[in-house]
Amino acid sequence: MEKKIYTIATAHLDTVWNWDFEHVINVCLKETLDQNFNHFNNYPDYRFNFEGSYRYELFEEYYPEYFEKLKKYIEEGRWNVTGSAYENGDVNIPSPESMFRNVIYGNLYFERKFGKRSNDIFLPDCFGFGWALPSIINHAGLKGFSTQKLTWGGAYGRPFDIGLWYGPDEKYVFASLDAKSYCTTFHKIRTKKSLLSKLDHNIKNHDLPVTFAYHGVGDVGGAPKEESVKTLTKEMADNDREEIKVLSSSPTEFFDDMAALGDEAIKKLPVWKNELPMTDHGVGSYVSRAFGKRMNRRNEEIADMAERNSVMAMTLCNAEYPKAEIERGWKRNIAHTFHDDITGTSVQRVYQRSWNDYILSANQLSNAYEASASEVIRNLD
Repeated sequence: MEKKIYTIATAHLDTVWNWDFEHVINVCLKETLDQNFNHFNNYPDYRFNFEGSYRYELFEEYYPEYFEKLKKYIEEGRWNVTGSAYENGDVNIPSPESMFRNVIYGNLYFERKFGKRSNDIFLPDCFGFGWALPSIINHAGLKGFSTQKLTWGGAYGRPFDIGLWYGPDEKYVFASLDAKSYCTTFHKIRTKKSLLSKLDHNIKNHDLPVTFAYHGVGDVGGAPKEESVKTLTKEMADNDREEIKVLSSSPTEFFDDMAALGDEAIKKLPVWKNELPMTDHGVGSYVSRAFGKRMNRRNEEIADMAERNSVMAMTLCNAEYPKAEIERGWKRNIAHTFHDDITGTSVQRVYQRSWNDYILSANQLSNAYEASASEVIRNLD
């Protein structure tokens, strides 16, 4: 197997944080489109990865002319949908049902709009990862998980670069736990010490001649700096005469390649069977702004009741299932599981909007619950 460095161009975007949602709509989304379209025009081999179908819905709503151009780049494989989810949210507070919905709504949107799905959970910036996550990823039919956040203070360090992360049900996913910073600008790749160190370790210890690395920008969207794109283009052009191949890849392609290794090669990979909490970023995040956390959970409960009663009403009374209403309620709730929203780390004005949205979803889901329950009750003997 050839030695390979998979590079993942990305632009992490905080839907809210030190700014409000309106700033993201007016500035960050447009800059993400403008800057990447410019790279596509200037660098034919450039490929970009962007997560969260919620952001794509916003592209479609607020920048429809750009959206048509975006669809063309996605069809050509130059702009890659990634992460599978509706919102790249926190994975410790939401329920497993909410996380499954996140994946369902995310990949369904990608498939309906672009004819594509991704096979990974892409969370460069969450504040720790519970042990249920690999089981959820596996059960959702996905293959991989990647993050760079453990370099910021993982309680167990970084268990490996690339390996198998097992959940409590003994199901595993491929995981890249040392993807380096998403704010990296490449000035060199083949001779970059941090990447060569990872590659050499994987070869010597696990007979795996590959590694995986992000590059790009963080928090405000946009695109990797031009210097990084130039470096990548130049080093890819040298692949025919170099031992180490440099690839501009998507996480989906990387995890497909990992799954194709075969059983014997997979057995040689390092294994982690535990949670992956953070020592710093998680502190305070899971107890602050408790109203949002309470409303998130309450909406999960109301949605469950609404769906159960709606299925009864449909089955017993031939009532119409309120699919659109329930989906809107779920998606509005999931949008606020974003890791700088539900954790309470954003500026105060962010919560004036998010808490209002929680109430909207609670009312909408409650209405669906009451309507379906009433239908069943009316038909009881």
